[in-house]
Amino acid sequence: MPRPRTAQDASEPALGAVEVAAPSDAPAGVQLVWPGKFDEAGRRRRPQTRAGRVELVRTIGQAGGNRLVHGDFRAALASVPGASVDFIYVDPPFRTDRDHFLRAGRDGGGGRQTAYGDRWDETQYLNFLDDLVALCRPVLRETGSMAVHVDYRASAHARCLLDEHFGAERFINELIWKYGLGNATASRHFLRKHDCIAVYGRSSGYYFRRQRGEVTPAQSRKYCHEDERGRYMMSYGKRYDFKGGKPLESVLDIPALAATDAQRCGYPTQKPLRLLEVLIESLCPKGGTVMDPCCGSGTTAVAAQRSGRTWIAIDESDAAIELATGRLEGERDCAFVLERAC
Repeated sequence: MPRPRTAQDASEPALGAVEVAAPSDAPAGVQLVWPGKFDEAGRRRRPQTRAGRVELVRTIGQAGGNRLVHGDFRAALASVPGASVDFIYVDPPFRTDRDHFLRAGRDGGGGRQTAYGDRWDETQYLNFLDDLVALCRPVLRETGSMAVHVDYRASAHARCLLDEHFGAERFINELIWKYGLGNATASRHFLRKHDCIAVYGRSSGYYFRRQRGEVTPAQSRKYCHEDERGRYMMSYGKRYDFKGGKPLESVLDIPALAATDAQRCGYPTQKPLRLLEVLIESLCPKGGTVMDPCCGSGTTAVAAQRSGRTWIAIDESDAAIELATGRLEGERDCAFVLERAC
């Protein structure tokens, strides 16, 4: 195991690596350590970018800032200005140790094509997550935030890395997405029916707008009066106006997409639009910019488009970019540039 990095090492970046300044609010003495994080001299590895350029492939309508970039995030992020993004959502590979296939047709029939490979050793995967968090953080505005969506395989690692790069005091929420469908045959453990979404702010002044869910039967019974001002209740002679459904909690009970759902586009790990709409409307101001560096079939971009936000979506998979392009072209008044990072 490489020795821990010393204060002297901190001033000596690894040769040939891209320098990324450590956040001033990062916790001292608390780090996730893995084989390969430090070199033989004990120096911390730096996020590795890929030299190259981003070139225009084609323009769809009057783009207005929306970008779909085909390529590795390490190269694509070099073209994103610092402090220009309001909210980053990332749904990275989960290290499932298998390949994921694109299925033709909403019913899963019609053959399959590889969407992406998800086979990593521990060092490769942790280096990947570390690069992802480290390179995304500088493009956030001071009022911005980042959400990392993983499952039980990497939730602990992601929290440690986010603490390290953002600072533990920048933690906002650990959201539990309770999806309900799938994984119903386990006999040696409780059924695994949720993912974890860790949310961190760039600063203490991060943007947040509270969202409300549907009106519950109890609320309907309580706020049983209505006049020209709307619904209300009376308690000890005082009027209380109805403000909407119950504020959303950290457990988001949003069903996963069924095999026959109209949203289905054939991408194997496609997330429901409702989940992304909740996150975007809560953490990105109207007219702000949303970025997804592992965009898959483009659900984040579609949700951002429908919510009135500008978006940047990145993926290196040919299948993902093809699907995302088709979905976005089908959205009303959706204009964007398709680019390639090379």
